[in-house]
Amino acid sequence: MISVTVIGGGVAGLQAAVFTAKADEETVVIDSGESLVLNSSNIQNLITEESIAGQEVVSRGKEKLEKFGGEIVDEEVQSLERTEDGFLVETGDGEYETEYVIVASAGDLSYLDIDVEFEDGVEGPYMMDRHVVTDDSNKAAEGVYVAGLANSWEYQTSTAIGDGAKAAVNLLSEIEGEPYSDHDM
Repeated sequence: MISVTVIGGGVAGLQAAVFTAKADEETVVIDSGESLVLNSSNIQNLITEESIAGQEVVSRGKEKLEKFGGEIVDEEVQSLERTEDGFLVETGDGEYETEYVIVASAGDLSYLDIDVEFEDGVEGPYMMDRHVVTDDSNKAAEGVYVAGLANSWEYQTSTAIGDGAKAAVNLLSEIEGEPYSDHDM
């Protein structure tokens, strides 16, 4: 059984996955390859970069995830169901049993066959019809955390990265039973 499965390989999902993989949790990212950030050619709101293309951000995120032992699979999630031991994620190519899930996908959330609440989205470009309701720690239900556009209308790259980190830190705090911190020295 996988410890953490992240649904969505955009910036929120990759940032969450980097945190959980670095914390030695077996981490798999299921990515359909359709992240909105891939359409951005000139991101200027990251403090570490003057300007960077979305494709480069995703590429670097994937490299970092793999460096920490995480895995990315190019598949599309068809359903997410709760089981006795955690969750079952079904894709067109297979199934993944996992203890925890971080939902970080934009677009259609109809694959969520679990006990989460939705709220209406806001209108405008790059917006979603609905978002998953979470508490202040990005938790939507037992074992389920949500980040990025699945959780909020705030689609700026830096905001999504921070939201992915927040979801992962709070999930790791739940696993550890105490506040999780990761400070590189």
